[in-house]
Amino acid sequence: MVSERKIQPEGLVDDQFVKTQYAFVHMLTEHLVDCRRVFNGDLDAMLVLAILGQNHLTVLMAGETDGEAHTPSLGMTASRIADVTEMSRQTVRRKLHDLAGRGWLTQQADASWTLAGPPDDTQVGSDLAELSSRGLGRATRLQGDLNRILGVRKSR
Repeated sequence: MVSERKIQPEGLVDDQFVKTQYAFVHMLTEHLVDCRRVFNGDLDAMLVLAILGQNHLTVLMAGETDGEAHTPSLGMTASRIADVTEMSRQTVRRKLHDLAGRGWLTQQADASWTLAGPPDDTQVGSDLAELSSRGLGRATRLQGDLNRILGVRKSR
């Protein structure tokens, strides 16, 4: 009988791996439960919105927007979102229309979808500010947990 080799990040010893895995899973499950509650159980809609939001933030960080609402580079097509999420195009289209019905998305003339509102002050950003704050708090806690587990000290 051949024993299976554990796959874990390079440099972590067994005890660190278990603790880091626990910290990550704790943060992830807590956040997914929170998202599920906020999205009334529709994690597919949450994922579609997250992909659009990630694209939106990437464009903003790169300074590719001219400050106008609905800059074309901020948009993504339903087909692209389906490719990224591995959901059917039909499911993605349905979720996009549902999210637009909440006032969070707008479809552009080129068939791409963008977050509704000015690029730096979207409606969904305002509506989900508390969820975002809780998520960032969880990420900060995860960073602190990982630093303690790995023995990383804060620099002054």
